[in-house]
Amino acid sequence: MNKKYAYLAWITIIGFLIFRIIYIAVTEYNLTEDEAYFWDWSRHPAMSYYDMGPMIAWIIRFFTLLLPLSEFSVRIGTPLLIAMTGAVIYLLAADITRSSLLGFITVLLFHITPINTAGGIIITYYSPQVFFMAITALFLWQLVKSNDSRWWYLIGLSLGLGLLSHHMFILFSAEVALFVLLSGNRRKWLTSRELYFGVIIGILVASPVIIWNMTHGYVMIRHAVGLMSTWSDIIKTFGEYLGGQAGVQTPLFFLAVVYAISISGYRGIRLRDEKHLLLFSLSAPIIIFIALLSAGGRTEANWPVSGYITGGISAVWVLSEKYELGSRIKRISITAAGIFTLLFGIAALGIAYFPSTVHKITGISLPPRLDPANRLYGWRELGEEVSAVRKVMPGEAFIATNGYGLNAELAFYVEGNPEVYEIPVKRRFSQYDFWNDAINVVGKDAVFTSRRPMTEGIKALFDRIELAKHLVIRTETGNEVRKQFYIYRCYNYKGTSGQVSSY
Repeated sequence: MNKKYAYLAWITIIGFLIFRIIYIAVTEYNLTEDEAYFWDWSRHPAMSYYDMGPMIAWIIRFFTLLLPLSEFSVRIGTPLLIAMTGAVIYLLAADITRSSLLGFITVLLFHITPINTAGGIIITYYSPQVFFMAITALFLWQLVKSNDSRWWYLIGLSLGLGLLSHHMFILFSAEVALFVLLSGNRRKWLTSRELYFGVIIGILVASPVIIWNMTHGYVMIRHAVGLMSTWSDIIKTFGEYLGGQAGVQTPLFFLAVVYAISISGYRGIRLRDEKHLLLFSLSAPIIIFIALLSAGGRTEANWPVSGYITGGISAVWVLSEKYELGSRIKRISITAAGIFTLLFGIAALGIAYFPSTVHKITGISLPPRLDPANRLYGWRELGEEVSAVRKVMPGEAFIATNGYGLNAELAFYVEGNPEVYEIPVKRRFSQYDFWNDAINVVGKDAVFTSRRPMTEGIKALFDRIELAKHLVIRTETGNEVRKQFYIYRCYNYKGTSGQVSSY
């Protein structure tokens, strides 16, 4: 393999890592609602949480104990995890394809797709999920290559750690099983004691999530089912799924992955090519499964992200073969598609990371409803306003909202990082319902914040309310509204038996 491309791959990984660390250190972007939510998990250590396993909370807690609390210490785990994922992907791609050039191209595409542009600076449970899925794929490939059954121990470990990161690892474990079942030469592993010891290791490592759910009414499963149980216009939602994938992965790369994993599936299943079978088995099922879920009307573009790890390798490998064996027209088309994908990714990176600079250069600024960074503005200002209102309230007024995201933002940005009470009236269940009982609020005054005027149902829970501030967060030009909040002084909270509408 050509060492030049190996060096370029490592330069890409390290260069993006350094850039992202510097970026999150100097950016003025506030935490997203989910980032603040995960931070709030981290200061309530537990074996698991309502929405997901504890890995993301453990990562944030480690860095926020090591460093002063800030957006930087909350986020620093993300660029480190993305860099480690990139390293694993390079090792896997270069080894499977026997080409450091293809490994470099795969790593470059991994770093410039819009979903990884955002995922490189925003902390979510997809950062550890993607890392553990990548390393599971690498361990499985080492098992295939060496035929040493002891690799099952590490596969079990990585799947267990993955389940601590995301419950979708139940499906990823099934993908590994699918590979074994489809690979005629490897079914002998089903009688291998190492495989079953690996399964035991995985279960033991993932036991915090399993035990927590068994002792909390399986709320994580009920939550996951609740997200996927509303049927809708199938054509519309499937179209949204396809559009979402094209947007977060870039259009041509998404099409390349779909095409390539079809080829890998044929070569792996019909032609018994174990390399392509591995790439297919660890990518196609999750992409297809989420596509089918879109019929329920509730999918997010980032849900099948782990399918693009081996799917991306397949795309680069298959298209490189088409390029080498193709006509001049085909080579030009593949080259043009690659350049377009690269430029699309760079443009997305520029818009996401440097919106004001893009506006100065081009005169173009995205309206708030189309700006993916809109959710990163205004939270610090809101926290300052709520802090000011709280200071003039008599006694020890508590902070309250009616939504988990707003709750989490106020917990992070209000002075003193208070415990925030999420009033349980006509909303989804959240992790705050496990913490609300620990906050003694009945009979106390409150500062209540919402995105809309207070509803009659919440007004009835207090003796008296007063609008303290209608806060409007505007764009840099001041011409458009990004967000608006209503901050109320509320007196004598009466309490409620709770009207949480769903999981």
